[in-house]
Amino acid sequence: MKEFLKKYNLKYLKTSVNKYGFNFSYKSFFLSTILLMTFIFLISYISYLKIEYMLLLIMLSLIVLPMIILSFCKQAYSIQKFNMLTDYLGNIIPIFTQKTKIRYTLGELFDIASSNMKESIKKAIHYLDNTTSDPDLSKNALRIIEEDFPNSRVRSVHKLLLSIESQNSVVYEDVCQNMYEDIECWIKRIYKFQKDLKNRRTKLIVLCLVTLMMNSLFAYLYVSNEFFIGFTKTNLYQIITLLFIASVMITITILSIKLHGEWLINDLSSSDDEYLKKYYEIYRGGLKKPKIADYIMTVLSIAGAVYLFIQKEYLYMLICLVLGLMILFNYKRRYKRAYRIVNKALIVEFPIWLREISLSLNNLTVINAIELSQNMASYPLRKEIRKFLNEVKKDPTSIKPYNEFLSDFDLEDARSSMKVLYAIQNIGKEDVGDRISNLIIRNQEMLDKAESIRNNDSIGGIEALGYVPTVLFCFQMIISMFGMFGYMMSNINGAINL
Repeated sequence: MKEFLKKYNLKYLKTSVNKYGFNFSYKSFFLSTILLMTFIFLISYISYLKIEYMLLLIMLSLIVLPMIILSFCKQAYSIQKFNMLTDYLGNIIPIFTQKTKIRYTLGELFDIASSNMKESIKKAIHYLDNTTSDPDLSKNALRIIEEDFPNSRVRSVHKLLLSIESQNSVVYEDVCQNMYEDIECWIKRIYKFQKDLKNRRTKLIVLCLVTLMMNSLFAYLYVSNEFFIGFTKTNLYQIITLLFIASVMITITILSIKLHGEWLINDLSSSDDEYLKKYYEIYRGGLKKPKIADYIMTVLSIAGAVYLFIQKEYLYMLICLVLGLMILFNYKRRYKRAYRIVNKALIVEFPIWLREISLSLNNLTVINAIELSQNMASYPLRKEIRKFLNEVKKDPTSIKPYNEFLSDFDLEDARSSMKVLYAIQNIGKEDVGDRISNLIIRNQEMLDKAESIRNNDSIGGIEALGYVPTVLFCFQMIISMFGMFGYMMSNINGAINL
């Protein structure tokens, strides 16, 4: 409650807005407040709400206003942050390839960067120039930027720069070009996602506003028809209209808060590893038989269903029977759900993992690169990697471990990519460059698919929320029809009695 109330402190609101790089103005805030209150008043007025209900909606508008302001700032900042990352990632590799020195690269990037990225680069340069006792000086300097911009491409390109500079590699053009192409494809995908997200948000909010206008139109029809004069003053109409307008306001607020697209940029916010571990262990535990308690509960449910059948309580009998069957077959449902969750997580994670492997192959063997990748993998992928490495140690020249890697999951692209890694492991160095380039190009399709899945998962439930006002509007019309019928019959009875 304390955290919730803090949002309505103007000082806190100002700090939050300034954090996103915008100037908070009390004049603009009060102007926004007046405009929102005026809009709510007009909607309430043309919906023929009484003054007390209007005041309730105006109070609700004051509650959601700070949330809406912060959400729009967050959306605008996400777009700015993407532009900062575009400038940074789009230039870092061309600049680095000139001298292959991280300090020189950061100095050049500082001149073309802006806003928060410029500040992050400045802190990294200061750390490089003023720290003398750090054995991982460049790595920790770049980590400053990674902490401010938690993006997988930033981390990958930093890892690449560190490996080239520390090992004084002279054969780096191909791997840098591969990384550059990966970044360019990512920028195009994120730009498309952001544009699509903006269109969806706009359409859903417009849909909410249209339902408000339709409600006002029906209210006008009520008062313009002599049979329904006075219906809008009834408590039934006033309450359902109040609830409808309030639900639309809350829906618009949630849409504004959730559809900001920040997950497109900060893509290192990993999923809950303990959550994945739980379902991975369930899946690897196999399809177990029901426990004795499950059988007992099923028998009791069926016995209850029989009793209810005798009592002719057919609805409750059906509920009891369905409950018993759900208990009996819960072990299958749980097993299948565990597989779906782990399978989807691996579909999203595998191309990101493969990209890191591909970028490490300029100075590591395939097996060494896979072994080192365990540190960045989730629990399910880490377990599968260890199983793979154990099989490889038994027979280093066999293709079998590569074919069986993630074979229990629905990742056909993963198996074909592992065959390419096997080929790279067993061919001469002169052909490695072309194979790695082809692997990275093929991986772009998997990255596109994985990022689409993550994007759709992030907005799926919220997008469905946008249709809530339409459903509520339909319910309101149904309730209003019954209310109007009752009101009309009451008037007719009154006229007859007179």
